[in-house]
Amino acid sequence: MSTIDCRRIAAVKVLEALGYRFRDDTWLAPDTTGGSPEADGMHALLVHRADQLEGCIEGSAEEQEYSSIVSAVVAYEQRRWPDGETAGGKD
Repeated sequence: MSTIDCRRIAAVKVLEALGYRFRDDTWLAPDTTGGSPEADGMHALLVHRADQLEGCIEGSAEEQEYSSIVSAVVAYEQRRWPDGETAGGKD
């Protein structure tokens, strides 16, 4: 895989972690109604960190951090998006 492909993949991960979604050949901004920009920003940072830790060694400190982050992200997403989906937002 070329360097530019790796950069594109990394950029997409960051955009998605920030709440952007790609639909119908365009990027859609995150839906921030019903939440706070600070909480959504923290969510994005935690999702990005979880992506970095994914696949870590079982039993390691990183696995414990990953597990804690996933628990927090899931709890936030359930509260932030109780129906599991918003128009142009999280699926």
